[in-house]
Order: sequence, then C-alpha cells, then structure tokens
Amino acid sequence: MLVRDNDIIFILGAGASADAGIPVISKMQDDVEKFISEKPDWKEFNNLYCLIKASYEYSYQIQGKKGNWNLEVLLNILSELSKKEEHPLYPFIGSWNVKFDEVIKDDFTLISKFSNKIRSKLVEWVKIDNSKRQLIGYFRKFLELRNELTFPLHIFSLNYDLCVELALKDTLIERGFETEENGNWNYRRFIITDEEADIFLYKLHGSVDWERDEKTKKLSFSNGESSNPDWIFGTQYKMQYIDPYLFLFSEFRRKIFESKMIVSIGYSFYDEHINGVISDALRDNSERKLLSVSLKLPKDEIEKRPNIDNQIINQIISISDKKAREFLEADLTKDYLNQYFENEEL
Repeated sequence: MLVRDNDIIFILGAGASADAGIPVISKMQDDVEKFISEKPDWKEFNNLYCLIKASYEYSYQIQGKKGNWNLEVLLNILSELSKKEEHPLYPFIGSWNVKFDEVIKDDFTLISKFSNKIRSKLVEWVKIDNSKRQLIGYFRKFLELRNELTFPLHIFSLNYDLCVELALKDTLIERGFETEENGNWNYRRFIITDEEADIFLYKLHGSVDWERDEKTKKLSFSNGESSNPDWIFGTQYKMQYIDPYLFLFSEFRRKIFESKMIVSIGYSFYDEHINGVISDALRDNSERKLLSVSLKLPKDEIEKRPNIDNQIINQIISISDKKAREFLEADLTKDYLNQYFENEEL
C-alpha cells in the first residue's frame, strides 16, 4: 500500500495538458508545416524545413531504423546548425551538403530566425489564456489525493505550461524558487523546506515563466508567461550542467528508485533519458510498478519505445483508453491506486 511520500511519483507528459487546450507536440508540428506552406511570414523557412526533415529521415533510413521526427528534433538540429564553425565536429566535415548551401546561401541567420520564430510560437501555444483557465480544474484532483494520502506528492512534469501552478494556485507548491528577496532558483528548497509543501513540482524541461539573467546566469521566475523563457528541447540538452536541469533530473532518478509506483499521465515514452531511468528503476525492484495513463498507447507500443527494456514489461500497467481529465477526475484516489498492492504484506 501507499503509506509514505516516497511511495509514489507522477510523470506528466503533453497529454496531461491536452484537455486544458495545450496542443500536443504532434499538433504543434502539423501547425508549423501548415504555417510554412501558407503564411507569408513563414514561407521563407519552407525549403530549410523540408531539407532538414528529409535529411533527418534519410539518416535513419540508412541505419535501417525509423526516426521520431518532431518539433523538439527540429529545434535541436537548428541549434546545432547555428553553431557552424563553433561546433566541435566542424573541422571534421569537408563541406556542407550541396543542397544545404543552396538553401542557406551563406545566410546562417535564416537558421536562428527560424528557431526564434518557432520558440515565439511555442510561448503562444502553452500560454494559459482565459478560455484555458476554465479547463484546468481537473488538476485540482492532485490536491484531493494529497489530502487522502496525508503526505506531499512529487510531480515531475515534462511540460512548459502553467496548468498545475494555476489550477492549484491556493496550494503550497514547491518549485525551487525563493519566495522572498530575489526569487532566484535554490535547489535546497527541495531538500530542506521551512514549510510543509502539498506538492513538489519538478519541471524537468523548464517552464514558460522561467527567466535567466544573461549576465549572472541566475534563474528566476516571472509573474506570468515570459517572452523569452528558459527551457530546453530534446534529449541531448536535458543533462545540461547549468542549474536547474541536472539537479532536477538527478532528483527524478533518486525519487523513482525510492518509489513503489510510478504514474505517468499523457507521456508518450519517446524521451530516451526518461525511459532509461524508468527501465533501470523497474529492473532494480520487480515489485515496483508503472501505471501508464494515455488515450492511445497500449503496452505493446510502449515496448517499442527507445530504452524500454522488454524485461520490465510485466511491471507496466497500461490504461490506454482514457484522457488525463477523465483519469484524474474519476480514478485518482487512494483506493484506486492501492488496488495494485492488494496482495502486499505490510
């Protein structure tokens, strides 16, 4: 049974916020493709986009593999390309792809311009406007569960939006920022807390209200969505040395190895680093369970995802026919979760 705060952790993927009107990454990807073919202020990026996508897919085809093309992959590639001579592999590359030279025409600002265009649109996509505020109430079910269990919840979010924070604005949520003076990031707040938090929220990829001072590199939070948020994209950037990303990922690994149950909501299992830690944790303890809640992701599909070890498939409980709102409102209770430990000896 779940009897202490280390027994359970939650992972929130894009599907968790979809019922609040935040588009999932596949929808964002579709929108970008539509924009570059239809919108005048996006059309200049069409050739660059098509070239990058085709090159990415070809690189996997020659390996006999299937890639997972998405918006994060695109942003990562744009970031790497923008480095040009500063990239450590540059001296080893004889020349750029001929087609790439034709598209760029030595104007590398097109790359950064395209990246900034997408990032600005991302801020719009994840912004909680008045209409979305009317939809986020289902996240309050986390507080009801916290009160049932009588211990704080640990929620690891892969999302940039503020659904949890705004839905639970009257709840004591620990996010790792000082509440007085400068409001800067302070990892110690997750370890030594002066107040008893109801929820510890770890935003592994950053947040739309995080801002970083260019000179001091210190991280703070704004009172709303930032126009230039501090967030990261793609697996190769998720272990950055700069605070808070390395610390948050380390806490994720520590908490998952202490847990008895991992509840993922709306997570697509495409993040190879997250999947690797999940597989390690399930192999470490054959009694540890993963409850995966999604709309269309059965267990046989989870098994195909990167870094999911087939040895641990029997420890995965897949609920693949429910939206996040439905699960949270109907099933997120102490009794529901404890049913998976009914044969456990205390």
